[in-house]
Amino acid sequence: MRPIEHEHVIPQLVDHMRPIFDSSPDGVYIWLDGHHWAFNDRFAEMFGWTLAEMQASAFSLDLFVDPADQEMFVWNYQNRVGALAFPATFRFLGRRRDGTAVQAEPSATDLSARRSMLASFCPAS
Repeated sequence: MRPIEHEHVIPQLVDHMRPIFDSSPDGVYIWLDGHHWAFNDRFAEMFGWTLAEMQASAFSLDLFVDPADQEMFVWNYQNRVGALAFPATFRFLGRRRDGTAVQAEPSATDLSARRSMLASFCPAS
């Protein structure tokens, strides 16, 4: 069996998870790598972007994570989510497009042994 290329996987995952993308009150994204990711409009809006603007961007933590928290965000992914240890929930300081801060709390889980991630984000209370 040939592996499915990422550019084909993202649309399939989005279609499969359409009910989550469309009805979640939270921001949701799927990340496969720096070029292949998808998210719902609530995720884009939470960080001050339109869906179209974010879709036109390559994945970068600079789009939504404050520089001071990027190392911690990556550590949580690499050591908790990507390690398949367990679904991870942590808080980080998000940064909106206009520069304002937002406390965010993702609930992230690994989708496969290939270190891809499904996460939902809500404002931290």
